[in-house]
Amino acid sequence: MPNRIIREGVITSDRVDKLDFSAEVFYRRLMSKVDDHGLYDARPSVLRASLYPLRLDRVREADMQRWIADCETAGLIVLYEADGKPYLKMLDTRWQTRSDPKFPV
Repeated sequence: MPNRIIREGVITSDRVDKLDFSAEVFYRRLMSKVDDHGLYDARPSVLRASLYPLRLDRVREADMQRWIADCETAGLIVLYEADGKPYLKMLDTRWQTRSDPKFPV
């Protein structure tokens, strides 16, 4: 898991402010899982298992789909497909890239 410095600007971000509380928690958890390029697997089952490993009994795949859509609508992520699989890219991360992308670009 990458180590990240989350800038305080996330608190005053107009785009993040468009999210409801649950979607914002999803977005912040996602920050800890994407690679240095902001890329990650967008399959709801994978997101659910990797972002909420201790809450599988309380978080549904339908929640993942809704929060992905909310983040995309807010302009925080973009969805794309590679080799027939869905992926996401977190936008405007400006993180230092220390490695090659772990997911297709």
